[in-house]
Amino acid sequence: MSRNTKPTLRSLTGLLLAASALCSASAAAAETLVITDAKVRTMNPAAPLAEAVAIDEDGVILAVGDEGTVLKKAGADAHVVKLGGKLVLPGFQDAHVHLIEAGVNASLCEFEALASLEETKATVRDCVKESEGDWVVGSGVSMTNLLDETDDPVGVLDKISSDRPILILDDIGHGAWANSVALEAAGYDKIKGNPPGGIILRDEKTGAPNGIVLENAQQKLRNLAFPDTPENVKFAYENMLPTLKTMAENGITTVSDAGGFWPQGHLKAWQMAEKNDTLTLRAANALYVYPDLPFDEQVETLSNFYSNDPNRLLKFNQVKIYVDGILEQRTGALLAPYRQGPGIDHGFDSGFLYFDEATLDRYSKVLSEKGFKLHYHVTGDRGARLALDAIAQSDPEPGPHRLTHIYLLDKADYGRFKDEGVVADFQLAPSSLSREYDTFIRKFIGERADTMMPAGSIEKTGATMVMSSDFDADELSPLIKIQTALQRKKDGAPDVETAVKWMTVNPAKLLNQDDKTGTIEPGKFADLVVIDKDIFEIPVKEIGKATVEATLLQGDPVFDAEGLFSGN
Repeated sequence: MSRNTKPTLRSLTGLLLAASALCSASAAAAETLVITDAKVRTMNPAAPLAEAVAIDEDGVILAVGDEGTVLKKAGADAHVVKLGGKLVLPGFQDAHVHLIEAGVNASLCEFEALASLEETKATVRDCVKESEGDWVVGSGVSMTNLLDETDDPVGVLDKISSDRPILILDDIGHGAWANSVALEAAGYDKIKGNPPGGIILRDEKTGAPNGIVLENAQQKLRNLAFPDTPENVKFAYENMLPTLKTMAENGITTVSDAGGFWPQGHLKAWQMAEKNDTLTLRAANALYVYPDLPFDEQVETLSNFYSNDPNRLLKFNQVKIYVDGILEQRTGALLAPYRQGPGIDHGFDSGFLYFDEATLDRYSKVLSEKGFKLHYHVTGDRGARLALDAIAQSDPEPGPHRLTHIYLLDKADYGRFKDEGVVADFQLAPSSLSREYDTFIRKFIGERADTMMPAGSIEKTGATMVMSSDFDADELSPLIKIQTALQRKKDGAPDVETAVKWMTVNPAKLLNQDDKTGTIEPGKFADLVVIDKDIFEIPVKEIGKATVEATLLQGDPVFDAEGLFSGN
């Protein structure tokens, strides 16, 4: 029985565990694991460095310190693993991923974001031929690039297939391209204007939908393409397994899945992984709040899904509330208008809101009172302010609550994170260093790009800062992100310790598990990552090239490339 199942079993078998405490000391010692000959960076300021770690039979850290003391504490029968001077850190915690979506997207027809129209049409044709289900579904198209290539997106798809619904998801999760059959299935051919929280782009002459939908308007299409059926739950589960493996390969022992598309059976896929003992990390997940569902009915549904058992690997204790969209589609909500000209023309000159302010505040207040942590998607400075305002009148008890992405933030709001106990969650991917991306985004927001993603500034205020990936929309590797954070000339991490803290100590606080994880110290779970080089000592430009060699969840290896723990 693997150690990573014990949080679940402990809640069900307390009497058995109490009885096991009566076992002889020699029997317990035989299951004790000692990691030694290592450079242990504990991230515990009271004892930051160690040579060895002892882990008991339940995957709990028994001792940390010098080799002699730890070996004595572990007992003569302990199993000893020597790591040859490799680095040991607390397991990385990625507080914003799209784990099931990443797996599902990888199994769909793959499109190149910036392909020519002819290349894209060829991929659609191949997808239609290869798809066996009722719906033809692909992913990866850039909506901006597509609209530069054609002014009749729906006509392009209708000529390829007029009888099967086609849905092509975009490359950043905020738009979709559909044919007429798919649009009719969602009822988008009949409604006037836009659905709640979404945008339907229309032909300038006829006013009919042109095949492109943005923001929440895509969700109804997704739900139709992937309804909550046993077959689709199995599909989601089978496709999440390779992504779980990828997480382990990157040293990630905790995630917070920010998708939460419960009408698609994603909760059941997570529960299946827990039941099947294939859940190789801790997961404190969010549930998506749909702008187009009745308020009371949705609150009741979400409340029924709520779970927050500290003795289980899997929790659904957050709600994901989209305040606005994204800057590239001119849907991020801004305090001042976008620059005129470039991008998608949808009529929202200062961006877009998923909810009106009163409804946003109402959901925030009611759901926080139900026990949910609030997890807000914001990219624009107005969106961030509205989220902070919503938190200010919500129940702080389930917190800390957080804002994620935060591309733009008015300086008047910097201090509110610390003052109101709100966590700032940034994704500092390599694109944040790219001159090409900087030039691209300035087309939309001009000089406001100078202060994008002010992670370092928020850190200086004393607020809690975390760094996540938004995988699969962006870079997953914690080591690459740590390097990126250090290489930012402005608003990056001041040192390696801070950058690592953003992915260990601080997300543990955000997810209310800092009493169990986030540092390497006695009494906490042995969620650990082994890295071939000490990233605190090598040049910054080499950190992203370091290699994760093993990942332990509660003392059990869930990834072990070199067989370091094969004898355990």
